[in-house]
Formats: sequence, C-alpha cells, structure tokens
Amino acid sequence: MTSFLINGRFLSRPATGVDRVAIELVRALQKRRKAGAAMALSIAVPADAPGDTAIRACLNLDADCPILRSRHRGYGWEQIELAMLKPDAVLLSLCNMGPVLRRRQLVLMHDAQVYDAPDSYSPAFRHTYRLLQPLLARRAQHIATVSEHSAERLMHHGVGGGRAFDVLSNGIDHIDPITPDDTILPRLGLQPGGYLLAIGARAWHKNIPMLLAAHPALPAPRLPLVLVGGGEDSHGQDVIPTGRVSDGELKALYGHARLFLLPSLTEGFGLPALEAMASGCPVLSSDGGALRETCGEAAVYCSPIDTMGWTSRIAELTTSAPRLEAMRRAGLARAARFRWDAAAGRLLQVVERSSRSAEHTEPQAVVVRG
Repeated sequence: MTSFLINGRFLSRPATGVDRVAIELVRALQKRRKAGAAMALSIAVPADAPGDTAIRACLNLDADCPILRSRHRGYGWEQIELAMLKPDAVLLSLCNMGPVLRRRQLVLMHDAQVYDAPDSYSPAFRHTYRLLQPLLARRAQHIATVSEHSAERLMHHGVGGGRAFDVLSNGIDHIDPITPDDTILPRLGLQPGGYLLAIGARAWHKNIPMLLAAHPALPAPRLPLVLVGGGEDSHGQDVIPTGRVSDGELKALYGHARLFLLPSLTEGFGLPALEAMASGCPVLSSDGGALRETCGEAAVYCSPIDTMGWTSRIAELTTSAPRLEAMRRAGLARAARFRWDAAAGRLLQVVERSSRSAEHTEPQAVVVRG
C-alpha cells in the first residue's frame, strides 16, 4: 500500500487555478481510495489553514485520513517542518513548490511563467521561485507538469537540471455537478447570449489591457464585456467587472455568454477555456503558451498582440449563429476528454513505476501522459 502525504499549503489562501488542480486531484485520489485502491492519505497543513471540518468538506476526506496541523506557516513551514513529516510517505506537492530537502516527493510544476512572464510577479516571488524550483526539481523523486508547452519551457530554463518533463493533463469534470446560479444575470443587468465574457485577472501575462483596447472598436451595437473577478480598475464603456463570484455564478456566466475570450500572452494549461467549453460556451483564444494544445480544434485563435485582429474576430463570430453553434458542440466534445479520475489514475501508476525504478537508479522525471 502506498502512503501519500498531501502538502496542504494551498488551503491557506484564496483558491487560484493551481489550487483548483490540487483540490480536484486530492478528491479524485480519495474517490479511488473509497473504491478500493490500496493507498493511505493524510494531509499536512500550516497554522493559517481552515479548520478540520472545512478541510474534510473541501477535499471529501474521510475521518480516517489524518490532518497534521502545525503552529508554523509559509515557506518556513513548507521547507523545514513539512520536509521531515512522515518520511516513509510520498509527499504530493501539487502547486509548483515543495520542500527542497524532501526526496520522496512528487512535485507538479504547472508552468514557467516566472521566467517567461516575470512582470506578472513581485520581485520577492520571482526570486524565491528561481532559487528553489530548480533545486526542488533536481532533488524530488518525481516531477511532472500539465502540458507539453510547460515541459518544454521548464526544460528550456534549466529547471530540473536536464531531467525531462512529461505531462499530467488537468481534468475539467469538476464543473459538471455545479448548479448554475442564474440570478447573477439580472443582478448584473445581463441577458442570456447578450454579453462577452473574460476572466479579469490582473497579472501581466493575462493580457486584459489588450482586450480592453479591442472591445471599444467593435461595431455598434456592441455587446458588453463582463470581466469575472475584475475590480474597480477594470475601466471601459460597456465593461462590467463582477468582483469575486461563486462557482455557481461563474458557471451561469459561462453558460449564457455569447463568447468566452482568453487573450493570455502565455498559459501553462488554460483551464478556464475548458470550463467555458464544458458549460457550452464558444471560445475565442489567443495562441499563446499551451492554449492550442489544450483547446485543439474546438476554439478559434488570434494572436495575443493583434488588437485589431481581436476586434475583427469578435465581430465576425458574435454575428454568426451557425459558427457559434458549431464551436459550442466542438467545445463540449473537447472538454469531455479531460477527467480528474483519469489524471489520478495516471498519477498512481507513475508513482508506483517510478518508485520501483528509483530503488536502482537516480531520480527521474514523472512520465504522465495526458
């Protein structure tokens, strides 16, 4: 029986896309365990994590899965205390970072954005990642990433000291059981099919200023642009920032949008595009980073630096009902290929195989094919 210890630092902060991946992978592992898979699960959390009841509810953890609490937090807890906990267990660090001193560990590094898009991060964040990640990737017994693009970029920047990365694709079926909260539409003054939708993240590589420049050039009557998560700095005529929304509200916004827009300069995977597709929303995406790899033929693409091209594509697509319906159908089929249970099953196979080979060889990369 394999014993896994979850690095629960992701529970101590508001959930991002990377944290969503960790949550869904742990849930899928727990589901397999309940179905009879031979594994033990426990989770270690820092002092600023929520209470045990909230953690068990978030991760669907049974009562026999121990929660190991600490009085410490942050990088100090992760690099020192976590490194020494349950040394016989495989530590699962699923959000880019883990303790450098821990060899018996799987680290999931999602992207190379700290190198490729440094302006998206604070100097302290950049310095920490550039110092620790290469050491961690050389030391950890198992390393993985989420796309071929991320594998290539991490290797290009020397993360892992020459060790090859293969791919553990994300799942998307976490969105299936969510009940859409359609009340958000009248609260925002929206009509079904009567708006464009984007995720209004502030990071530089998300490229929202380009979208805010392309939108006003649309011919009248112009559909409003809804920016999920956008705050007061999301300026523009017919631009509606939502602030933080619930999962149900987000699914409703996906499901009723005329078109979902993802203009990122680079992405390690592009989970929001698949969430939109799974909700029946056509996707216009940039061709930056892993987005073509993730979305395949189901999306329409435009260069993230071609502002006029975005204006033209939006205008063309939003006035063609047959084209949007074809994109909607293709998106549903594409999203159906990505499942968390399959990702968890591949992770288990890889750890078992790599653990056996590690008894006779030096550490090598996780090989997890999407």
